Amino acid sequence: MMLGGVGARRRRGSSPMARLTNSHINSLDDNIAIIGDGVIRRSAHYGSQASNKRRRAVPGPGNDQESFALVETRPNLGDIMLEAAQEAVLAGHQQDSLGGGHLGRKGAHRLADRMGGPKKEENPPGGGPTSLFILTEDNPIRKYTRFIIEWPPFEYAVLLTIIANCVVLALEEHLPGGDKTVLAQKLEKTEAYFLCIFCVEASLKILALGLVLHKHSYLRNIWNIMDFFVVVTGFMTQYPQIGPEVDLRTLRAIRVLRPLKLVSGIPSLQVVLKSIIKAMAPLLQIGLLVLFAIVIFAIIGLEFYSGALHKTCYSLEDPNKLVKEGESETPCNTDNSTEKAGGSFVCNNTTSMCLEKWDGPNSGITSFDNIGFAMLTVFQCITMEGWTSILYWTNDALGSTFNWIYFVPLIVIGSFFMLNLVLGVLSGEFAKEREKVENRQEFLKLRRQQQLERELNGYVEWICKAEEVILAEERTTEEEKMHIMEARRRNAAKRKKLKSLGKSKSTDTEEEEAEEDYGDDGYLKTRSKPQGSCTGFWRAEKRFRFWIRHTVKTQWFYWFVIVLVFLNTVCVAVEHYGQPSFLTEFLYYAEFIFLGLFMSEMFIKMYALGPRIYFESSFNRFDCVVISGSIFEVIWSEVKGGSFGLSVLRALRLLRIFKVTKYWSSLRNLVISLLNSMRSIISLLFLLFLFILIFALLGMQLFGGQFNLPGGTPETNFNTFPIALLTVFQILTGEDWNEVMYQGIISQGGAQKGMIYSIYFIVLVLFGNYTLLNVFLAIAVDNLANAQELTAAEEEQVEEDKEKQLQELEKEMEALQGDGVHVENGDGTVAVTKGKSKKKEEEKKEEEEVTEGPKPMLPYSSMFILSPTNPIRRGAHWVVNLPYFDFFIMVVISMSSIALAAEDPVRENSRRNKILNYFDYAFTGVFTIEMLLKIVDLGVILHPGSYLREFWNIMDAVVVICAAVSFGFDMSGSSAGQNLSTIKSLRVLRVLRPLKTIKRVPKLKAVFDCVVNSLKNVVNILIVYILFQFIFSVIGVQLFNGKFFYCTDESKHTSAECQNPALISQSEPAHSSAICPKTGTLSSTKCGVLWFQHHLSTL
Repeated sequence: MMLGGVGARRRRGSSPMARLTNSHINSLDDNIAIIGDGVIRRSAHYGSQASNKRRRAVPGPGNDQESFALVETRPNLGDIMLEAAQEAVLAGHQQDSLGGGHLGRKGAHRLADRMGGPKKEENPPGGGPTSLFILTEDNPIRKYTRFIIEWPPFEYAVLLTIIANCVVLALEEHLPGGDKTVLAQKLEKTEAYFLCIFCVEASLKILALGLVLHKHSYLRNIWNIMDFFVVVTGFMTQYPQIGPEVDLRTLRAIRVLRPLKLVSGIPSLQVVLKSIIKAMAPLLQIGLLVLFAIVIFAIIGLEFYSGALHKTCYSLEDPNKLVKEGESETPCNTDNSTEKAGGSFVCNNTTSMCLEKWDGPNSGITSFDNIGFAMLTVFQCITMEGWTSILYWTNDALGSTFNWIYFVPLIVIGSFFMLNLVLGVLSGEFAKEREKVENRQEFLKLRRQQQLERELNGYVEWICKAEEVILAEERTTEEEKMHIMEARRRNAAKRKKLKSLGKSKSTDTEEEEAEEDYGDDGYLKTRSKPQGSCTGFWRAEKRFRFWIRHTVKTQWFYWFVIVLVFLNTVCVAVEHYGQPSFLTEFLYYAEFIFLGLFMSEMFIKMYALGPRIYFESSFNRFDCVVISGSIFEVIWSEVKGGSFGLSVLRALRLLRIFKVTKYWSSLRNLVISLLNSMRSIISLLFLLFLFILIFALLGMQLFGGQFNLPGGTPETNFNTFPIALLTVFQILTGEDWNEVMYQGIISQGGAQKGMIYSIYFIVLVLFGNYTLLNVFLAIAVDNLANAQELTAAEEEQVEEDKEKQLQELEKEMEALQGDGVHVENGDGTVAVTKGKSKKKEEEKKEEEEVTEGPKPMLPYSSMFILSPTNPIRRGAHWVVNLPYFDFFIMVVISMSSIALAAEDPVRENSRRNKILNYFDYAFTGVFTIEMLLKIVDLGVILHPGSYLREFWNIMDAVVVICAAVSFGFDMSGSSAGQNLSTIKSLRVLRVLRPLKTIKRVPKLKAVFDCVVNSLKNVVNILIVYILFQFIFSVIGVQLFNGKFFYCTDESKHTSAECQNPALISQSEPAHSSAICPKTGTLSSTKCGVLWFQHHLSTL
């Protein structure tokens, strides 16, 4: 059968097969480039037309009849190509039937199981035999209900209902005494409607899935169990008063679990929550370990401090009146100063007496009277919030001699060790989940690539066979052969370029390379020249644009923009409250200048790169937003005379300095890892917000309108939804969470009735602070490890490249030497190689010296006079290398440290200090003799291995010299000796001398190397931290400049009333109106200390 029109003839010199081959090879090259780049993308052109092109033997570039003329005149060629295409398709189908490529289907499933790939469910949801013993699979009611619950609009409607219910719960406002606002009374009526909707949803799911007996039934899902529980308790709350002592209205607090249904409707949240749930098994083991430690320390505290905190000072005139010796009541030991324990508190016996009838600190909540109170107190201590107050209270009650023995191990074991195990577990689980996801993606990517390669191989075989036939025919012209060879040459060039570029390139780099390719002269030559009289103008304009494009990519332009950003930031940072008028005027005009410069930069880049390429860069989009906001603010301030406060966004321009990471690999990898972690954090942030939302609503149900303390309603309460959110967030950060717990317990009846409500705060701290917030740290640690791996891989690659270059140069040198060319050693690459090998030999020698024992004597003269054979030097070498010499020096160091600690800093001329001073002379003499012996043995500094070539010896020499100078002034009786007393404190540096043993103890050396190596990453993190702190400091000055002043007269409430010169308007020390003090405020805020007090000051 012939595939073309009858009687068609081929025109010589314009072979459609040549055009076919060129066009299809070009598309083939694109597909090969797509595979080589590691990105599996099947274009719509290839996917939709590939099968048609196979069915038709030789399609041309168009649909005209000329494209089939060659096959008409040569039917044998058409038959051959059709057979080749059919064989390729048949081979592809056979491979598909075997499971694809090199893997069978069973092998693929096994590989998917090993690599975390998706698994096929055995039974679909709702696939049980019957529902409720009545409705079978074919029952129309069950079919319709299953269709409804799987219908996307139904799921969206349920999610919207949950959100509406959350809004209704958040709009409630709780008043003291159980009173309700008019809005709260109206919103309470909506509860029945929400309950009916959730009841209908549960009923439909039960009908469709079954209740509980078979697989995939309703109550076999944890989310459905929660929904069912909420619905049942909702019906129970409709009858609140069953009996005189049974009030079910408290069950309404369970309504706040409804927002958890959002998790079941958002797949990404389910992934994050499942990862946390998988970590619950090891977390439970850690929880049991922490509970065991809490019980042990609670029992010990019960034995030591039971009833010890119930004594305080009462007035002699009124025995029922407490006497405050400070801001609050303090436990006391006795009112007789002669009977007190060391460090305890004694009441003033002239005005008060110490009686044991006080409830205790925090209304008796903080105590060790029974196991429950003791466990709560120990838990508060291991969270490190308020533990010092408890320590000082026990010191006041019993003395300060032995209490530290209890509290220091409690903090070290409970807080530093056990609670930090949570971070390790979460980090490990997150790394496992990430590895599983990566393996799954690699598996799917491999399958897609194999499938595309199968189809592409048949395509290549088909084209190659056609080329060979055309080249073999006698009637093929030289022009046609030239077209085919040119296409092959371009294909080989593309493959070579692809290999040289590498498989993983960033989008920005690819865009830059593409832009540079567009700017070549060859690009202008290959383009069709525009017709008309403006040809020269457009060509000059194109060349000018390409010149601008290369200019904006130069390094000097880049640093020029960075300097402009820095200068603009300095101008924003120097603004402060009460600044002189000339500075205000200068900053006003400087703002216009910088705005013009940044607008010029934006328009130049947009003209050079084009709008599409310009806005592909995230930094460029950010610049455009900032500049647009600045333009809007300038126009608004000129027209209306006000400001939106958008000027604070200009400080964010300093983020552009991160572009410096282009030349700093370790910092670049750190920033990239932090940006990559943001993807994982987004879902976690939503889950954290959901957690805060639920506990805020639960706190409103439990404590709403009840924080009515004698001193008034505190700032942290649960009366309204916004304040409840802020209170829960404060507890999550650990800032004064114990104070909020005390207020909650007191509001519910105090230590006698309200202790059960402490469970709310304990659960909030455990799951919020130590689980969810630690997931953030786990993500950061995991991505930081990735950054270190990237940096290490880059360094290894650089070293490998250097070694390859050295090897190639060595071969060239050897070739030159073989040809009779003389190359001097020491001037070429051979010297570099020898130096490198020499360095390795020195490292190997050092390791051998550490393992073998004492060092041999150095083959250099010591101090130019003592040769290696000198008996004095040999004796000094023998003494220094004695087995017990270092041990003796360490003992002397320990004794010197004890003597320094035993000195009396208050009474300098005491008898104890005089005795310790004589010991100090002896210790200094021993250290001086040690230094002199080592100098005689090793030499001073000139040759390798000498005394002052090692850091530890330098430190010893400085301390010994300073101590000797100090003693010299003391003995001479000069008054200057007192001025040099600070030099004596340098002797304490000698306690660092045992660190020299690190290199002889492998485990200590590993720890020390870990600390030193971590300093490199700490520097990078500090740079990012300081940059963000500076940015937020500038924003703080812009927002709160001069807002923290207050009047010394408390009766004045406005700034106008406080203008009297007799009244002083002051600012709190922490809240300044300049950058430097504001940085200190931010430091305390970022550390989680007093941040809530700073927040209240802004309000």
